[in-house]
Amino acid sequence: MIIHQYSPQNLYFCIFNSNNMNLKQTVMITLVKKMLLAVGICIPLCTQAQNENDLTQFLYAGPADASKLMNGYLNPVIEGLSYGFNAGWYSTAKAHKSLGFDLGVSINAVFIPSSKNFFDPKSLGLETITDFSSTASNGLAPTIAGPEEETTYTVPTTPNSPDINFNGPQGLDFKQNLKVSGVLAPTAQLGIGVYKNTDIKIRWMPEVESGSTKIKLFGVGLMHDIKQHIPGMKLLPFDLSVLVAYTNIKGSSAMENTFDKPADDQRPQKIDFNMDAWLFQALISKKIAVITFYGGIGYNTIKTTSDVTGSYVIPELQSVLKDPVSLDFKNNSMRLTAGVRLNLGPIYLNGDYTLQEYSTVSVGLGATVR
Repeated sequence: MIIHQYSPQNLYFCIFNSNNMNLKQTVMITLVKKMLLAVGICIPLCTQAQNENDLTQFLYAGPADASKLMNGYLNPVIEGLSYGFNAGWYSTAKAHKSLGFDLGVSINAVFIPSSKNFFDPKSLGLETITDFSSTASNGLAPTIAGPEEETTYTVPTTPNSPDINFNGPQGLDFKQNLKVSGVLAPTAQLGIGVYKNTDIKIRWMPEVESGSTKIKLFGVGLMHDIKQHIPGMKLLPFDLSVLVAYTNIKGSSAMENTFDKPADDQRPQKIDFNMDAWLFQALISKKIAVITFYGGIGYNTIKTTSDVTGSYVIPELQSVLKDPVSLDFKNNSMRLTAGVRLNLGPIYLNGDYTLQEYSTVSVGLGATVR
């Protein structure tokens, strides 16, 4: 028995070709959907895909193997986005005076290494699946960022019943369809000077709902000038600070109705996710006329959890799976940043590049009052 998966082309079409909306609504919903897609809410997002199947096909492998396969499939994009939401925290090492402030937005583009386009199911320690085949030339399964190759998995049943064969999801071929192998992480931020060359930075997005998906974001950072504490450095012509920042992203999205609910458990079938990202960084900057050069060296530590909740009736396995999948992603990396900022009175433009496990380019626009 072959069970087909959803079409990535349809998903791509749905995200980038919204109809019956004005431009502002389209842009907002597109950004939200991209964010949800990258943190693992990889289900069809519009009516064109409602009659096709999604990640829940992995449930045919049972909870343990489904968790491992979903982890392997989603891992590069979840890790990539987590690095993206840890970017764009600063464009100078100079702290505000008391009650000085800046307000800005940034787009952080995260590049996914080509080595993350595939994963090897054999290396996952699968317990239920006995075999798999892939149309890829290397014989591996595509990740969500990888090419549109097909993978078929085999699950044995009772001796008198045929094996269950199901298709895992294809990759969305980011490099071909998005023209870049990466993800975007948009942020908006407020920085306020409080006391003795110390800034508090705040990121906040109220819960945004689009169809069956919800997401909200909160982040807080503390930047402090350390030159003032080092004898002999106070008069040197550059700024030197340390930054500690934390970002939390929470959300949920309904799963597609691939499987029925049991009569005794009508809870929504959905994915809940939570991302916690920490950043520790030393910053330096130098202003020359209207240009500020800035850089930093530091460390990321990020944890993301995503749980498939609700109950799923799977007739082929003669079973009901309740809250079947729990995913746990942890990634850490040193980071080195270099950037430049153009100061046009109270308005500034900035751009920087961060070298880390998933390298990031950030572009920002904002206003500041020192």
